[in-house]
Amino acid sequence: MRPPMPEYAGERGGSPSVEAAVLAVVLGLLLAFAIAGGRLVTAEAAADHAARSAARVASLHREPGTATVAARQAAEAGLAEQGLRCADLRITLDTAGFAAPLGTPASVTATVRCDVDWSDLGLPGATGTRTIEANAVSPIDRWRERA
Repeated sequence: MRPPMPEYAGERGGSPSVEAAVLAVVLGLLLAFAIAGGRLVTAEAAADHAARSAARVASLHREPGTATVAARQAAEAGLAEQGLRCADLRITLDTAGFAAPLGTPASVTATVRCDVDWSDLGLPGATGTRTIEANAVSPIDRWRERA
């Protein structure tokens, strides 16, 4: 049997510098997770705004060609306004509603897909990109002349 270790007055069971180092790492990880969550919420809101802008602008045009160009510009401007940089940006527009006859309800659907880069956060398991997707539908004026 081993003799008991002598107890020293004032011994607290751990070194303050080790405790501070562990606490610093934990606080750093919590801060990085908070930043990642904020970046995700901001990216989703920006993509949603861009999709709504694209659909609305497209629905104001008379033909699919100009509607597509204007919608892309509106989506890109909306993302730039929000400060979101996409590693890969894909904007698709469903303009089939322009073929509907006058008096028939029709709409334009815009989809914005943005790959947000997460590698700069330094989080374990958060390397590479995360894809954010947003859809929006805007009605086309049923009595407006179409090309």
